[in-house]
Amino acid sequence: MRKYFGPFLLPALLSAFAILAVAQAEHITAFTGAWKFNVAKSKFNPGPPFRSFTLTFTPDGTRLLDLIGADGQALKASLPWSDGTEVAVEVTQGNMANVRVVSMIHGRSFRDTWRENDKVIELVHGEVSLDGKTLTVTVTGPSRQGGTFHNHVVFDKR
Repeated sequence: MRKYFGPFLLPALLSAFAILAVAQAEHITAFTGAWKFNVAKSKFNPGPPFRSFTLTFTPDGTRLLDLIGADGQALKASLPWSDGTEVAVEVTQGNMANVRVVSMIHGRSFRDTWRENDKVIELVHGEVSLDGKTLTVTVTGPSRQGGTFHNHVVFDKR
């Protein structure tokens, strides 16, 4: 039996390791791709919701945020996956300054801690559905008016 599988086993193992190495290098995850905000399925406490929000996870491990808040203010930002280390958020449009994030990804879920000037501004937990079509993100933190906010944000895969 061994002589029949021998010629196929080594190439199969090498192919599997090569695919895994490429996926690791490219950060291919359940999140990879573009996600569009679904206002009908989302809940904001307190409101109102974003006007629009597209979240993109690129194969190179970068997250891109492109949103328009309820107040009409645009925010465009990017950040790399941090895998437990603190990374800077690069804001190309909007009024966020000195923001850093620590992220952990595990399978179909991730957790973020967002800090601005060393104060926690958001705790984020996201999870991709089993069918890979829906990303549900829970965001909590202190509100600018005092008190706290708790948002349940749903995204559909584009």
